[in-house]
Amino acid sequence: MKSQILALLELDETSELVIESLKRIDRRATVCKKFTEAIEILEKSSCALIISDVHLENGGNVFDFLRWAKANPLTKDTPFVLLSCRPTKMAKYVEDGVRTTARLLGADLFLTYEQFDPVSFCLQIEPLISAKYQSLKLAARTLHQKDKQKPNLKITDSKEKE
Repeated sequence: MKSQILALLELDETSELVIESLKRIDRRATVCKKFTEAIEILEKSSCALIISDVHLENGGNVFDFLRWAKANPLTKDTPFVLLSCRPTKMAKYVEDGVRTTARLLGADLFLTYEQFDPVSFCLQIEPLISAKYQSLKLAARTLHQKDKQKPNLKITDSKEKE
C-alpha cells in the first residue's frame, strides 16, 4: 500500500466510507475521533494527507486543528482536506464563511457531500498526494519566501522632495 493518511472523522459511518474509498486507491488511513488524538499521532509520525470533519463535536475545532497543522514543522506542508458529509441546515448556511476561512488558514481542499461519493472523493484527493503536487507546493512556498525577502522600494514623487 501507498501513503499513510490521517483522518479525523467523528462519525463511524463517514469513517467507514472514507476508509473503503481509500482502500480502492491503495491508500491506508489512520482514523481518529478526537482532535487531541490526531495531534498526538501527528507529533510522532508523518503522513501524506490530513482529512478532517468540518464540524468537530468531540473537543477542539477544525480551525484550531488546521492552524496547528500548518504551524507544526512536521505537518506544515501536508495537504489538508476538510470534509462535510450530510451537512445540517446550519452547516450549509455557514459553509461559505467556513470554506473561506479554511482556505485562508491553509486548507488545500474543502469537500461537501449530501451523499458521499467515493469516486469523486478519490479523484479529488489523489492529486494532493502525488509527488508532482508536493513539488509544486514546495516551489510556491519558496517563491513566496523569496518575495518576502525583497526590500520594499518606496517610490516618491519629485514634487514631494521640493
